[in-house]
Parts: sequence; structure tokens; C-alpha cells
Amino acid sequence: MSAGSAGRSSAQAATHAVALVLALAAAPLSAQTTIGLRAGIGSATLSGANLGTRGAAAFDAPRYGIAAGVDAGIPLSGALGARIGLGLAQKGGAVEVPSSILASRSLTESVAQIDYVQFSALLRAGTVAEEGRLNFGFLAGPWVAFNLSCQVAVTTVEPPPIRPEVPPGIPNRVGAARLTGAAGAGSAQDTNVACGEGGVSEVKSSDFGVAFGGGFQVKLTDSLDLAFEVIYAKGLSEIDDEGKKTNHVAFQSGLVFAIG
Repeated sequence: MSAGSAGRSSAQAATHAVALVLALAAAPLSAQTTIGLRAGIGSATLSGANLGTRGAAAFDAPRYGIAAGVDAGIPLSGALGARIGLGLAQKGGAVEVPSSILASRSLTESVAQIDYVQFSALLRAGTVAEEGRLNFGFLAGPWVAFNLSCQVAVTTVEPPPIRPEVPPGIPNRVGAARLTGAAGAGSAQDTNVACGEGGVSEVKSSDFGVAFGGGFQVKLTDSLDLAFEVIYAKGLSEIDDEGKKTNHVAFQSGLVFAIG
């Protein structure tokens, strides 16, 4: 599949996801009680049981990105409710450069940057404390994500020449100016390669998995809460032919408005 067709498929999938969220949120509108606006930072990695045997790079160092979205909270029974959400999740991962080769050869650092629009349908079990002003909640449920963009950012660093070592008792015949130049800074070059090109694996247009986490809400007024939460999203599907799966931890805060 070409990069152009993959982009069109991703755009169509994102459109379908938006329509699905709107339909699900509008259907039980009479029971809908809250709207949440949340944003924060996400830490993402890529993993896979077969990465080593297939010779693929394991992007197991974190890629940090934006996590933001909107959600509708729907009461079900007692302290149990449903939360339907739609948001941006910047996933991927990074490959760190071993420090042992910093002075010996050219270095390469790669960051897989995969941005998704993500739809989730989570169950929330909550408890109320401190006369109703503090609410703790636990979340769990499935999610599906649709690829918006994908690339690998490669940073190549050429270290400076190594300063020559002079054995004891041997006159140093290297000029001071030459030594100063040898100790100068190396050069760096950044390159972005789209997924499916230049040897980078093609990434599928969708991903799915399960999410769970928790947090708390502080009541500011009768209709407004301040929320803090941590959500871990584990990808269950392989997103490319190398067997990579997504992992994403989002640290978010935001405002929750009561509308019913």
C-alpha cells in the first residue's frame, strides 16, 4: 500500500470514528450527565515478542507527546458509569544510543512518531469522600485508534575527532591550535522518513486494545469539577509486519462539567 493510499485510508477511518462517537454520545443524551475536557502528556513505547528474532528495532525508550480529548460521562447504576471519549494520542517510541560508542563512530537516534485519533468506551467505578467534594474513580475498557500520521525521525551525530593521547616522556609535537580544533563539537543532521518509505515499515491504519487507570475529581462548584488521572492503554494488535504493539501512559488533568 502506498503512502498516499494509506493517508486516505487513515483520513476515512478518522471520519468514521468521529461519526461513531457522535452517534453513541447522542443516543443516550437524556441520561448524559457530564462533559470532560482533558489534556496532558503521554509516554509511549513500542514492544513485541518477535522483534528480536525478526531483526526489527525495539522502540522501547519513551516518546513523549500530547494527550488530549473530550468525553461524555453517562450514569449507569449507583457508582457505576460509562465514559465515551475521543482524543489525540501521540504514540510510538525511541531507540536510545549506547553511551559506550559516543566517542568511537557516527551515532544514530530514531524516534517513531505515530499520531492517532482514539475512541474509547470505558466503565468508571467511583467513590465519594469528604462530604461529596472529592470523588475517586477507577476506569477500564476497550479503545480503538485510527492512524493520522506516521514517520520516523532520525538524528545522526558525527562526533569530533578524538584528541590524541601523548605517552609520558614523549614531547607533544601537536600544535595547540590543532588540538583545539580536534576537541570541537561534532555535527548533527535530522531526517524524517515516512512510514512505508526508505526501509521504514508500513503501519496499519488502525489499532485497538484495552485501557485501565484511575484518578480523582475535586468539586469546585455544583456543576464544575477539576480532574486528575492516569490512564494506561495497551495495544493488542500488531501495527506492522514486524510485530510491534503500542503502549501508552497518559497523565491528564482537566475540567468536568455537569450538564444534567
